[in-house]
Amino acid sequence: MQRIFLTGLPGSGKSTVGRRIAAMLGWQFFDTDDLLAERAGMPVGEALVNLGEERFRQLENEILREVASRERVVVATGGGIVISKVNRELMRERGMLVYLSVPVDIAWERVTQHQQESGAQAFRPLIAGPDGKQRLQELYRTRQAWYEEAPIHIAIDERSTEQVARKLVACAISYGYVASAKIPREIITLKLGNITSEAVVEWGNLPQFAQMLRSLEMQERVFVVTDSQVGELYAQLVKNLLEEVGFAPQIFTVPAGESSKSLPIFEQIVDWLVEQKAERKEAIIALGGGVVGDLAGFVAASYHRGVPLIQVPTTLLAQVDSAIGGKTGINHPRGKNLIGAFYQPQLIYADPAFLLTLPERVYLEGWAEIVKYGVILDAELFDTLERRTGDVLARNPALLSDVIARCIRIKMDVVQHDEREGGLRALLNYGHTFGHALEAITDYGRWLHGEAVSIGMQVAAHIAVARGLFSREAAQRQTRLLSALGLPVRCPGVNIEAILEAMQRDKKVQVGRTRWILPERIGHASIYGDVESALVREAILAVCGNT
Repeated sequence: MQRIFLTGLPGSGKSTVGRRIAAMLGWQFFDTDDLLAERAGMPVGEALVNLGEERFRQLENEILREVASRERVVVATGGGIVISKVNRELMRERGMLVYLSVPVDIAWERVTQHQQESGAQAFRPLIAGPDGKQRLQELYRTRQAWYEEAPIHIAIDERSTEQVARKLVACAISYGYVASAKIPREIITLKLGNITSEAVVEWGNLPQFAQMLRSLEMQERVFVVTDSQVGELYAQLVKNLLEEVGFAPQIFTVPAGESSKSLPIFEQIVDWLVEQKAERKEAIIALGGGVVGDLAGFVAASYHRGVPLIQVPTTLLAQVDSAIGGKTGINHPRGKNLIGAFYQPQLIYADPAFLLTLPERVYLEGWAEIVKYGVILDAELFDTLERRTGDVLARNPALLSDVIARCIRIKMDVVQHDEREGGLRALLNYGHTFGHALEAITDYGRWLHGEAVSIGMQVAAHIAVARGLFSREAAQRQTRLLSALGLPVRCPGVNIEAILEAMQRDKKVQVGRTRWILPERIGHASIYGDVESALVREAILAVCGNT
């Protein structure tokens, strides 16, 4: 039932929000008022007057039934469609029914503004005249109980259209309204001695997560760590899902952003667990992106010397990289991820539909890690990204699910052979030597992790070309692909001396020498510890110089 119905007063923003939701989901959008006006051959206000209310409501019901027979639709309904019990029941049965609640004052302000902009086309006979605002208030009193029959209520208030749309898409994901039988679930398993870590990639079927967790025979109490941005969208929804199958979730929310990967925040979470008397067999669930996954993972590795860890990555970067393989940690003011532990999660639940609610910049940064896999290990993946850049930018569900599962397999295979980064796993740091340093000298505020890695790959490719390891043509392919994916390939004006100093504090430095991962062809790279400092400086100048 891939249908969303929006109800609410005139002026609640149903059409504006509905169009945005449809765009985010890639579904069709319909406005029942527009369809009615088209069928009647006159503006909807005139149709109500000329046809009479009985015929008007009958026509409204016919149109609602027609759009409710379609799949993958978002429907903005006329303000009075809830008058009919038949309509209300139809919408509840056929899809996700939402009430956009708005104060009458704000609704009236929007209605009058729309009237001024659109003239006769926006005529609303039920609230026309000098006492229009009072009549709108009376409409609200009459219809309020009908609106509130909707299972989902979203208060508009001061929220932007984008905020409301993201929240509603999060609801659709959490209630299973975007699930698709055409995109199969994929399960990838990592075995390390007696430890098994299982990754599940499943499009839009978050309700199954709670059932899956129950099958792991977890203790009743679980401790969810999330951040302020992800928590606003998903924390209560996930809490509800867990409670429905008998869990008692407790939630701790950290400020969004890299600054939360710190010792003070780590201590706050540990203090909370101690206050809650959290026990050794009670799981920690990391609900968020890379920051939350690394932070909560390190807490899980440390508290009681290890408690069960569940990763629920909500960003592309986390789904393909940071949530996989057991690296956990926090930052030190002088370097990224300098404090941490290897600690494998029991379950990684990667729902690519989470990516529909990501801001564009946060979504795109994750593709840097995927390009990384292509350059160092998987030429076919690199070719796919070149061919299907349009589908990448459109957040195509099938492509996302396939690419995420593929990247998880790649990383799990690497970790299977080298969990502690003694050799092969170090290849996964392609672009990170420079990237981590760039993040550190800009206080983790200017560049997102994936953006810094993208620029770092350019530095590494420049070194590889200069040493005759990597063809200029291959380096240009990397540049073109990163640019096509909306990722930065230069950072003019950066403090080069600060970068060089920060790279010396990187955890990959051995015997005072920085190890570089350098590509030799698309799909293959090697580790080099003998890169001349002059060549490194030259590469950084080429990528970060002002010209």
